[in-house]
Amino acid sequence: MANRNYTKTITLPKWIQEITPRPEKYLKSLFKTMAFLKMKEYQKQIQPYQEKYRLSFNQFEKKVKSQKKENFEIWDDYLVWKGLHQAYQKWLKRYHEL
Repeated sequence: MANRNYTKTITLPKWIQEITPRPEKYLKSLFKTMAFLKMKEYQKQIQPYQEKYRLSFNQFEKKVKSQKKENFEIWDDYLVWKGLHQAYQKWLKRYHEL
């Protein structure tokens, strides 16, 4: 997927200039804050899994995939944690893009 900048012209009320003379910079900062908050939201949901297994996601994934016998509770935790990990990574990337 190519990294494309999204450009759209929007009209802002004049009072925005009271906040900042460069609204594009302000909006970029606002979106960066939103991305950071999404990261923190997923990080908070990931924490119980890190505490339960005392492993990072990558270590846990290796452990799950190397097990000979399938444990359904661990497998369920893995699937949920994987989704949360992917969502966190997506928002981390977006944060760094800004």
